[in-house]
Amino acid sequence: MCGIMGAMSVSTSTRTRDRSGSLLRTRGAVVASLLAVLAGGAGTGVLLAAALDDPTSTTAGRVAAIVPQVDPRSLSGAAYADAVPGTCLTWSTDAADRVTAFTAVDCAEPHRFEVADRIDLLGVPGFGPDAPFPDSDQLSTIGADRCIPLATRYAGGREIDPAGRFTGLVVPPSLEGWDKGDHSVLCGIAGSELDGRSATTTGHFVDADQHRVWDSGTCLGFTDEGLPGATVPCSEDHSIEIVSTLDVSGTFPEGPEPPEARDQSEATAEACHRAGVNYLGGDAEALRRTTLISTLVHPISQVSWATGSRTVNCGLMKAQDPGPFAVLRGSARQGVLVDGTTPVAPTTTAIPAPGPAPGPEDGTPGSP
Repeated sequence: MCGIMGAMSVSTSTRTRDRSGSLLRTRGAVVASLLAVLAGGAGTGVLLAAALDDPTSTTAGRVAAIVPQVDPRSLSGAAYADAVPGTCLTWSTDAADRVTAFTAVDCAEPHRFEVADRIDLLGVPGFGPDAPFPDSDQLSTIGADRCIPLATRYAGGREIDPAGRFTGLVVPPSLEGWDKGDHSVLCGIAGSELDGRSATTTGHFVDADQHRVWDSGTCLGFTDEGLPGATVPCSEDHSIEIVSTLDVSGTFPEGPEPPEARDQSEATAEACHRAGVNYLGGDAEALRRTTLISTLVHPISQVSWATGSRTVNCGLMKAQDPGPFAVLRGSARQGVLVDGTTPVAPTTTAIPAPGPAPGPEDGTPGSP
């Protein structure tokens, strides 16, 4: 029986973080470069590097905080050994992020990993019957060189969007299983949060919308770099509060490429502003008083567009300098704090020019 000790996430491209892009401060079009900002928060190839030798080490503890790792000394089972292409696997954790179950489930149920294939490392140069357990660099190479092509073929030629909500994943056997002769790794597709944390999905990848969308009322926290991250309670510090989903079919012109990020933001400006007003009970003044703007959260990338994504989110946020995002705490519906203070909306009342006050009726000068 084999379990997993580590999981290595792989990506089809290197994603960089752009923290210098200016933010449009008009009502509906705020972040022309938000696609790059949001996509940059998921450097999962580094984040998910497994602590392969000592699950109790400091390194392993940091990894466990990012994605649950199965300790082969405490957990193994048939789910790994019997997995075939199309098998969906999931794991659950306790309060300390320790894995308490690793099981196969129906793909219609929430799961964390969909198996695309099994790679026998005995057929990979550099590995043999006496090869030591692969380290994270070796697993990353296997993922990029072998797993991504296998996952694409498994999905009928459908690419994994590096800016989307899925990632390629290589899952090795447990150390115990490796020592007993299981020198294969599972290659597949997994859901991931913006900060690289494991996420659950339902259904098969081939039918899924790859573009990231969240339910109305969801708040996105921060990565260590100050960019939008995984979901958090709105009572905690967050960068964006989602107010609606928006179907852009017919809003954007159809073609092989999606509109540029700026064009997507501008085309959805009015609809997102209305969504923000409706989210606050239809009160436009309530939205103004928050000092936040309701705008497109995450433009559709080329790969997601090509695979059929046509739904986006509108969300409340505020540009900040330095930033790019102000720190929000509390829902805008109940009273939000912006960078720790109650927002004060700019006045809309015209103030007369300074000058002497009108004098009394007898014509004497007025008081200053």
